[in-house]
Amino acid sequence: MSALLLSTLLQSGAGLMPDPDRPSPFPASDSEADISAKVAELRAFFGSSEQDTRNTVATAQQRALIERLEARHAARLAGIWVDNDPGWHVVVRLTGDEPVADEVHGGADGAQYVHFRTGAALTEAEMQRRLGSHRDWLMQQFPDTLGFHLDVRTGELNLMLKDTATHRATAAASLDHLQLMLGFPVRIQWLPPDTHSFPP
Repeated sequence: MSALLLSTLLQSGAGLMPDPDRPSPFPASDSEADISAKVAELRAFFGSSEQDTRNTVATAQQRALIERLEARHAARLAGIWVDNDPGWHVVVRLTGDEPVADEVHGGADGAQYVHFRTGAALTEAEMQRRLGSHRDWLMQQFPDTLGFHLDVRTGELNLMLKDTATHRATAAASLDHLQLMLGFPVRIQWLPPDTHSFPP
């Protein structure tokens, strides 16, 4: 993908000011006519190949699709992620058991699929709120952690620790209480003892 074409895509993201002198990569709709018109417009402006241009438009479409899904399912949203190997796929994890039918949208580089998974206990926003409330306690118990993050695919907190006897003992003593406070599972990712954090 050319640097100019990629720059156009990035500048069109949420929170960034698009360049008024460059065309947006977002088609007017997901119809084949609007997609073809957008591809032709970008190719004429950038001189890019057909495939590079279609990939750029498809990436823009997927970004817009994710934003719409986040807004539409905000009350139940436990996680959303991209799985584009191969094809164009967005996976949406929702709380509750009420089913939501999968979706297929037109795309510049093939169909764009949305897959819904229900059954999550908590929304991502609630998990983040609880984690924020107990962050100080977590850091007191695990001061040498190499990092932690929510895994929205599984609904777990991923806690990275060096695999040492001290850390194993701390985890054995504190993990159950941490999970009880958070109300969702904690998974420990054991790393080699000589692992270094960055920056050191």
